[in-house]
Parts: sequence; C-alpha cells; structure tokens
Amino acid sequence: MKNIRQLTSKEVIFVGGETPNIYQHTGGLIILDPSDAPGWGFDTFRKHTASQIGGIPQFRWRLHEVPLGLDLPYWVEDEDFNIDRHVRKIAVPSPGDEAALAELVGYLYSKHMDRNHALWETWFIEGLKDGHCAVFHKVHHCLMDGQGAAKLMEYMFENSPDAAPQSLPAELADAQVGEIPEPWRQAITAAWRLYSLPVKAGLEINDIFVKKLWKKLKKKPGQAKASKPVVTNAPFNTNVGAERGFVYGSLPIADIKAVKNHFGVTVNDLVLALVSGSLRDYLLQHLELPDIPLRTFIAVSLRQEGDKEFSNKVTTAAVTLATDLEDPVKRLRAIAADSGAAKKGARGGGKGSMEIQQMLPPVLNTALAYAYPPDKIASLAGANLLVSNVRASSSKMFLAGARVESIYPMSIVGPGLGINVTCIGYAREIGVGITLAPELFPECWKIIEGMKTQLRSYRTLTRKSSGPRSTASKRNKRPARKAAPAKRR
Repeated sequence: MKNIRQLTSKEVIFVGGETPNIYQHTGGLIILDPSDAPGWGFDTFRKHTASQIGGIPQFRWRLHEVPLGLDLPYWVEDEDFNIDRHVRKIAVPSPGDEAALAELVGYLYSKHMDRNHALWETWFIEGLKDGHCAVFHKVHHCLMDGQGAAKLMEYMFENSPDAAPQSLPAELADAQVGEIPEPWRQAITAAWRLYSLPVKAGLEINDIFVKKLWKKLKKKPGQAKASKPVVTNAPFNTNVGAERGFVYGSLPIADIKAVKNHFGVTVNDLVLALVSGSLRDYLLQHLELPDIPLRTFIAVSLRQEGDKEFSNKVTTAAVTLATDLEDPVKRLRAIAADSGAAKKGARGGGKGSMEIQQMLPPVLNTALAYAYPPDKIASLAGANLLVSNVRASSSKMFLAGARVESIYPMSIVGPGLGINVTCIGYAREIGVGITLAPELFPECWKIIEGMKTQLRSYRTLTRKSSGPRSTASKRNKRPARKAAPAKRR
C-alpha cells in the first residue's frame, strides 16, 4: 500500500486562499556583512544553501493537487528538483539604500511560486552600501509557520564564522514524503470528505453554540453580558492590488525590555502598543482615524515545548489596539488586558468561523476568497490588520562565514486587510517588517518611524518615573535625626 501524505486542515487554507492578487507565502530579508570573510559571495552562498536547505526533505517536496480542488492536496517528491531553480542572484538598484532594497524585496515578493515544484526560493542580493549583501527567502505558508521559519534559521546559521555546518536534526531527516495516490483512491477520498463535510461542519457549529450556551449558564445573576467588539473600517480595509510594498526597521531589545518590565507587560503587548501608537498618529495626520478602536489579529502558537517540526501549528486571536485612547500608558494597559484574555481563549480551544473554513476543500476556500466584499472583511473577521512576533537567536549568528546583521520578516496581506506587521527578535534588536498594499499607504515609511518614536516616548516615561531625585527635592529633604543616647539608670 502506498504511503500517502495529505495537507492538514490548518495548511489547506493557504493553498485554497490564493488568487491573482493574494499571495500565501511569507518572506525573510537577511542583511549580511561579509567583510571578515574574504572571497565571500554568491558561489559561497549557493553552496551553503545546497548543502543545508537543499538537504531538508520537506524542501524537496511539491504539491500534487486534486482535480478541480475537491480535496486536500498531497505532498509528493519533486522529481525535477534543481537547486538552481530556487537559488538566484539579483542586484539592488543604485544607491543601494534601505528604500531601494525595500522596493526590490516588494517586487520579488509579488510573484506566485510555481506549484509544480518545491514551494520556496532564495534571492542573493548584491549592491548594498558598505559592502553588505542581503538574502531574501520566500517560502509558502502551507509548508511552515513563523515558528517553523525561525527554527529553519537556527539550522541554517552558525554561532561562529568558522563553525562547521550543522547536521540535520533527526525529526527533519526522517520526514517521509508521500506518493501520488491512484486516481480511484483520490476520487474515493475526495467523495468521502465532501460527503462528511456537512456533518463535520454541523458538529463544529454545534460545539461553538454549546460553548456559548455554557458560558451563559455559568454567568452569575446580574453579571453584565459581554458584547462582541465592534469593528469599523480603516482606510486600509479595502481591496488591494497585486503589488506589495515593504518597509522595515529595528528596535533595540534593551529599550523594549526596560519598558515592558517597568509596566509589567509582555514584549508582545508592547509591540502591539507601538503599532497602535504609530497607526494612530499616521491616521490622525491623514484625518482618517476611526472613532472606534482598531483591532488586530495576533498569531498564537499552539506548539508544545520541544516541538521542532517545520509545519503549521498556529491560530489567531483578535485584540484591541485601543487607538481611541490618547494616553499611551492607558493604551498599553488596555492592550495588555485584552491580549492576555484573547491568548487564553485561543489556546483553550476557542472556535469560530476559521475552524469551519479549514474543513473546506481548496475549491471552496478559493470561492470564499472571491465572495467576501473587501470592505466587509474587517467587520466579518473581527480585526483590521495582523501583528505577529517570534523569537530567533539571542546572540549574533553567521551564514557560511558572513555575519548576520539583521533579519526582517515579510508576511501576508489581502483584500480587506491591507497591512501586516511581523517582528522577529534577533541578537540585540527586534526586526520589524511591514508588508502592505502600497496604493493604500502613500507615506509608508512613516509607520516604521512612528514605531521608533513610540518606543522612545515610552522609554522617556520609564526614566521620568524611575529616575534619580531632582536637585530641588534633594535640597528640601531634611537629614534624618540621630537617635538620642540612652540614659544610664
């Protein structure tokens, strides 16, 4: 009997959700400094990639799609795998600055990957200032999530410039691809999935309503009913074209930790507050800030500790950005409170329309991608954008001898959700990558600059409230009175 490997329900949504204007791949921009590695260049990088990524079984797989998209695709071996199809070279236009590099990366991202071959590609980028170079890596989201991508980087990179390449972990080396099932087997499996779909969907819907009913029964008498948050459209909650824009920047982790420790929040809470403050200022400048606070999806990992698979084990939860609050501290507090509750609900098995959509075959997921009016998606989904944050290495890493200076992620946007903010912690900074529909953000670099401004403002607040006493207060403070000597009896 043939070994069969089908996509999971969490992965198929990324396959069926693609259209000419929607891309379901993620990206990572890696800035490299090869100054201490003489002769380092494309040939060095290609050789390293061929031995490292090319040796991972999953990166030699391709999709075998069921006719008409009536069932989940199968993972099969790419028998025509050629490393040179996936590793390519390009130069950034002069002057090789941040803006030119970002424009090139946006262009490279805005191309669908060929589903007839393995779903990843890497671009070696020359022509940056100061002798630096860059790597832009694309991988389809059906292959791995953000945590999987971070684990891939840990495997690709080394801890020192002269370290030997890492050996492939057993959980990756032992991954087995499937074979193409016989047509009759595909037909039977697809027919059974379609036949059982109404029953499974009914059970999911019933489960959702039972849990809601149980919550109502558990409420104490007189307890206020929790109302569903209202979501209104922002200017970027509309249709998007096929082009993607990209802006990026770095935030110092020392300042991030100082602020989050001072206010007793998490790094994720603070990142959301920085996004909130930046978008608030941007929309105020353009006279387009909604009165109702914006909401964002956050990625919630479902991985267990020690899970090293390159796969998708993530869900989402909606959180307020409290953009209606002018006070930055109140805004941060509101975000932290809502974020904690949302994560608990997501990890506790809270369900909604996403779980039902994941049951659908690709053809129905594609139909849904066209069916939703773009200006209704935010209210239907319950959020205006998506913000995610993952952690990579806390120390500097190297790629075949070249020092990795910075890492900036790139992720998915689509109709109705025209901006995505993705962050990755690396060494002493958090790299922020903002993917957006460029026609909706005429001054897109202001968003990343706004996040930097927000962090400086929070850092100033921490210094004011925990800094040394002023000279005046020291001068007005009376010295402590010495205790009188004890009298002799």
